[in-house]
Amino acid sequence: MKIRIVSAAFAALVLSGVVYSVGFWGNPVPLQTHLLEKLDTNQDGQTDTWRFATGGHDLSEVDSNHDGVVDQLELTNPEIKRLNLSRSTTGLRQLAVCLDGVPYEVMARLWDEGLFREFSRPVKMISVFPSVSDVAMTEVLHAEKVPGYENLYFDVQRNQIAGGALSTVSKARIPYLEILDYDEPGIFKGIAYILPVKTYRADLGRFLKRYNAADLGHYRAHVCSTDSLCHVMPPEDFRQLLHEADAVLREIFLRHDGALDFVVFSDHGNSQVLSTRVDVEKFLAEQGFQVDSSIKSEKSVVIPGFGLVGVMAVYCKAESTLKLAQVLSHCEGVDFCCFLNQKAAEIVSAKGTARILADASGRSFKYEATSGDPLELSSIQQRLVQDGYADSQGFVKTDAWFKATSEHEFPDAVNAIYRGLTNHVSNQANLLVSLKDGYQYGSKFFDKLVTLRSTHGSLRKSSMTGFLMRNAATGRGTLAARDVLGTLAR
Repeated sequence: MKIRIVSAAFAALVLSGVVYSVGFWGNPVPLQTHLLEKLDTNQDGQTDTWRFATGGHDLSEVDSNHDGVVDQLELTNPEIKRLNLSRSTTGLRQLAVCLDGVPYEVMARLWDEGLFREFSRPVKMISVFPSVSDVAMTEVLHAEKVPGYENLYFDVQRNQIAGGALSTVSKARIPYLEILDYDEPGIFKGIAYILPVKTYRADLGRFLKRYNAADLGHYRAHVCSTDSLCHVMPPEDFRQLLHEADAVLREIFLRHDGALDFVVFSDHGNSQVLSTRVDVEKFLAEQGFQVDSSIKSEKSVVIPGFGLVGVMAVYCKAESTLKLAQVLSHCEGVDFCCFLNQKAAEIVSAKGTARILADASGRSFKYEATSGDPLELSSIQQRLVQDGYADSQGFVKTDAWFKATSEHEFPDAVNAIYRGLTNHVSNQANLLVSLKDGYQYGSKFFDKLVTLRSTHGSLRKSSMTGFLMRNAATGRGTLAARDVLGTLAR
């Protein structure tokens, strides 16, 4: 009898836990601040005053100079008190928040519609290659190398697939996570694709709670769930759900009366088009190669399939690299393949071949098209030489390449490809394959489970272009991921 009672009680406990998770977990974040009305005080067609109710008192955000950015707070407690927010942020508490995977175009549109007005208008942030979170956050935070491009990776020394779901949950051996003060618990990162809205709201609420409880002069947060929303939600629904992130960030801003050095950014963009999985296993089999879990011969190929992303990290025998690149460049959905040949980055595509050479310092590069022009950079290389940005051997510094190519279809390609082949990851792939928009590679099981409406990972500007905004001037029009935290006051 006692066993039955205990069993029934345990079953009831489990059932109640499920009911709680489905019914109550992941509700909209309860906030102290609620919008009452928007006002256009000078009748120019643009909102310049936002009135809120907070803690029983009225509060107004005011754009006094009508440049679109809140620069004054008016507090009624009980009399009106005006706070000028146009002062320097130097010396203030610092907060940097990554809204993972939010494209620049999405955030710029929301700002133009009147959201996120505590911040200056978003500027473009050019990510890294591959444009996936582990690599991009490693670059942003200047962290030590991660084991692989994703949590499922190929261990070169042990010649086997490692990591995976357990690595995602445990977050073991991922150095950039040690720098973050908040990151979504690993167990929710898979659930986010099944219950995207609930996971997102729980992520926002958890971040707000932990930030409010922290007593730190600087705080680094990674809201991972925005990326999964973008992957699986229709674009209009995705934009609407970002209104909730706007409200949470405003809650923090007002808690500090605007006295905060506040930066919000994304680590990469997203294609925002339906994506089809590349059947690379079948294609390579037809070409005499075998996709496997370890490298056994010159015909063996290992391609860890985890998240559904627009890039493939390919491992093989060193002597097979060139042949494999030539074969894969003709696979449907492939933009180009790249690999390191001594100190040169070789690019192979159906449009031709090229290479990127580095000087002795590793901080200046030269692009040479050897047949065709696969990245369409030859004319830019020539112009940089003609305009005096190159040395006597034709090498151009990193910053000059960035400025010349940040708006290119393959943004910052020279820097991104070379750094992608030499930095960020300890188990470097023999070959990185960038896919066209509309194509992805990853877990077959995962691909059947979700409808992928957007992805990232490639070198195309849709995946490479995130955003950055700050409650002060950003200082430049477009910046690189490696410079994101440099926007915070020193």
